[in-house]
Amino acid sequence: MRVHFFTRLNSPNRYSFRSYSTLQNLRTVKTVSLVYFILNITLRLVVSIYDLPIKNMRHYDEYNDANIISSIIAPAFCLISVVLIYFFEHDDSKRLISQVFSILFALFVIISGMRATFFVMHNPRNTLVMYLIGIVVAGVFFTFEYYESIILSIISAVIFAVLLPYYQAGVQELIMNNLASVVLLTLFFCISRFSFSYRADNYLKLKAIEEKNVEIEAAIQTKNEILGIVAHDLRNPLTAIRTIVTLMKSDVTLNADSHDNLEMIQTSCDRATSIINDLIESAHNEKDAVFDIEQVELNQYLLKIVDDWVKNTTGQANILYYGTDYPIYTHINMEKMHRVMDNLISNAIKFSGKNDRVEIRLRDTEGGIFIDVKDFGLGIPEELLPFIFDRFSRASRKGMRGEESVGLGLSIVKQIVEKHGGDIKVYSTEKLGATFSINISPIPVNGSVKAYS
Repeated sequence: MRVHFFTRLNSPNRYSFRSYSTLQNLRTVKTVSLVYFILNITLRLVVSIYDLPIKNMRHYDEYNDANIISSIIAPAFCLISVVLIYFFEHDDSKRLISQVFSILFALFVIISGMRATFFVMHNPRNTLVMYLIGIVVAGVFFTFEYYESIILSIISAVIFAVLLPYYQAGVQELIMNNLASVVLLTLFFCISRFSFSYRADNYLKLKAIEEKNVEIEAAIQTKNEILGIVAHDLRNPLTAIRTIVTLMKSDVTLNADSHDNLEMIQTSCDRATSIINDLIESAHNEKDAVFDIEQVELNQYLLKIVDDWVKNTTGQANILYYGTDYPIYTHINMEKMHRVMDNLISNAIKFSGKNDRVEIRLRDTEGGIFIDVKDFGLGIPEELLPFIFDRFSRASRKGMRGEESVGLGLSIVKQIVEKHGGDIKVYSTEKLGATFSINISPIPVNGSVKAYS
């Protein structure tokens, strides 16, 4: 942290910090003046109620007059600060007036402490506590430029020097008291500069973070746009390759080796297309704040998905569906939720042995609607569970039949579920399988569902 003793803030954000600190000073005036007024009134009430022998103190009449004046001035400062805050929040053109007003109040606080020191003892330098309190309050609670702190110090020193002869006549005591005042005001200047530097440093750091966040958001947006364009353009040649492979496979003169090679090409195209689709989906899920939803009966919806998987995965796994005895309706985006189920079922099969069970279960409980996808395969090691939904997750592993994983599928699943206002959890024991449990609540919002991610 750089301490600005005799320098102004050298930053492009200097003007905005000055506006910010001026507004904070006004709010401080409002709070401190209110507290000061309450303390004055409380003190007078306590003296009156308990009949304290305060009239016997030295300079009682001056103290009494000063207390009355403070009880009038403090609420005036409070009311004016409220007005200035209102205008300043709408238009900072009154910044100069607000700065002068804050300086005047800080001077009022210092003089109040100084005055209390004069009243309490015949020799101020023997008891400078009240003076010190006023100086500390002004130095810590307010944010002043170095020249404002100097002005406050000089004016306070002059006022102290002018008032002192009314309480001290000896030349030596006048010199010693003024010296004590200079020491305290030097302390005030140092406190004020450290307070200013600390607040300025924090403000600039926050501004830097805000600017970096804007840059990061812009970079993410650009990345998503480029990713969508590139991924979309990559699908075209893959589609052409897949079409050519399909035509070549129809050639009855192909030998077994050539047919296997074509199968490998087609499998590679399918895998590349799947990766591209994952990348596009991931980019879209970040960019889209809302998507359309519709009312769906979940038993029929899930049963159709399971039937499609059963037809296309013969011999790979035994997929079972357990629904409810009554219809369950909710609001979802059918296409997006279909992708969620495809990812979860695909993962369950990937980490299950041949003809192992994969169970899809629909539950309706007081906690909401739950869709469970459970397998009895490899399971997930405990140390990988915290990373399972991360993008390009370190938890990605090869399947039991050597299937590769990019690490995007489950992060996409989590994004989609959360955009439905739902939640997804995983429960797993290694070598005993894993259960992914989706919790969905119906959230109809004018035909759309708001993003919660």
